[in-house]
Amino acid sequence: MDLILRIIPKNMLAFVFIVAGILFIVLGQPPHTVCDSQLEVIQKAQLKFLYKDPKAKKITTTKYQMLYEHCKRTNAPGGCYELFQEMKVLLYDLSTLSSECAGALGSVTEHKKVLWEVTEMMVRMAWGEAPPTAYHAKFGWLDTADISLYCKLKMRITAFYGEPAWNAFREKMMKELPGAKDVPRNTVWDMSIFSENCSRYP
Repeated sequence: MDLILRIIPKNMLAFVFIVAGILFIVLGQPPHTVCDSQLEVIQKAQLKFLYKDPKAKKITTTKYQMLYEHCKRTNAPGGCYELFQEMKVLLYDLSTLSSECAGALGSVTEHKKVLWEVTEMMVRMAWGEAPPTAYHAKFGWLDTADISLYCKLKMRITAFYGEPAWNAFREKMMKELPGAKDVPRNTVWDMSIFSENCSRYP
């Protein structure tokens, strides 16, 4: 090895090492795809909501987490208004994705957590602490705009994770809602937000 190093000119040796280094970097990193670019745009747009701002050293949680906890704690229109508005912005950003990239973004932990978590909370809020006593009461305090948000969440979840995943979530929730175990399944369906026809909402 020493003999080879002495025979090869230093300029040639340096060139070989540089080329080898470049090849190692290029081959070691997957190429930047169109989906990567789309994901970066959405991450940048959602920096102050879904992600902790790296410049804000004293903030230990995300804006989403703060708004989610506040909404859950207050369980009222005023307490959930800002969270629901931010979710509408998020869903709009997600709708700009090409269909080929939906799977890639759907697997991102931050997006997956938020979509399922807020949807579950809305289902529980609509139902309340006990089974609704009338069909018109199945939305609780949620208004038309809130139901539209729920439907958009359902659509996005189905697009990202598939209808079987949504159906499994629905069946699980219908068993867990307060008092649901004492009510026939068809009644739980009729009295829950799950039975709402989302085609009515633009």
